[in-house]
Amino acid sequence: MGNNITIIDVAKAAGVSIATVSRVINDNAKVDEALAARVRRTIGELKYTPNPHARSMKRARENSIGIIIPSAHDNFFSHILEGVLQAAEYYNLRVIVYSCHGSSSFEENCLKSASTANICGLLYCPSSDTNAMLLADIFPADFPLVILYRRDFAPGVPHIYHDNIKGGYLATKYLLKQGHKEIAFFAGFWQDRFRDAKSMIDFMRDPKRGCYSSLDRLDGYMKALDEQGIPFDESLIFSIGYDFASGYERTKDFLSSLRDFDSIICCNDSAAAGVLQTLREENISVPQQVSLIGYDDSVFATIARPQLTSVRQEPDLLGYGSVEMLVNIIHGDIVADRVVDVRLIIRNSTFNKNT
Repeated sequence: MGNNITIIDVAKAAGVSIATVSRVINDNAKVDEALAARVRRTIGELKYTPNPHARSMKRARENSIGIIIPSAHDNFFSHILEGVLQAAEYYNLRVIVYSCHGSSSFEENCLKSASTANICGLLYCPSSDTNAMLLADIFPADFPLVILYRRDFAPGVPHIYHDNIKGGYLATKYLLKQGHKEIAFFAGFWQDRFRDAKSMIDFMRDPKRGCYSSLDRLDGYMKALDEQGIPFDESLIFSIGYDFASGYERTKDFLSSLRDFDSIICCNDSAAAGVLQTLREENISVPQQVSLIGYDDSVFATIARPQLTSVRQEPDLLGYGSVEMLVNIIHGDIVADRVVDVRLIIRNSTFNKNT
């Protein structure tokens, strides 16, 4: 039985966090003696044996950090990772990468694995809100941690993220200036959590909700419409995934609803390429009949035909900046949130209806 017991089992049985068990194992004086005694008693009862390599890796701990990302296959997060690796090389750090495959439950496992790894800090790109409360249970309050890609995810933890409200606003304002008035908004999510547009809007207006990049962009979309006095139409809001296949299939669903629309803002360029393919198969020409704007300004934007107008983010800068922040935290500095700017890149997938 002892060989199958993990530090997670010890933490659950003792009623403490994994970090507390780790500190007791490493004889950390910060742990209350009564609490430490309870943990040691639980370790004995469960016959738990710590990893024999843990102490031998203690020196390596000072030069290792971790990063948790939703998907290593996604173009945006692979560029974040590239920025992290570039910064890690500069700071002489090793990086342990955890990819969650867009799964909230797998993400929880990654957090728990990171908490027991020999790392001196963690970069975390959350894909859902469900694991926000786990951070305080898994990691000690003074553990160096930076949240990437999302804002206001965890109180007291520094965040670095793109200005997604501005991105949604810029894309919508540009289409409005081009004479478009029926602008569909394809919001991206890792999990298919919304039944319809109304449930998405209700969630967005919930003051207790977390912050999602797509909902921030939707906020910018709504602000641009409001400035022009154009009523918000819930029927033009649609939930999709972040890949080509989802863009392709979900656009078929959108077209089957027979909504009137003259343009689409899509959650990223990969999904927008799928949208473009479906429109082409349905003999809907882009941009003559429907204008299309992607997001990220990735390689998909330049290889698509027509090339996609897209909101440019610079995920490599997000990754590099997150390591800089983490290094400063490790050295005891107080670190504030950082917001990375975005801009609209105009190409051939949008059409001026005013001419």
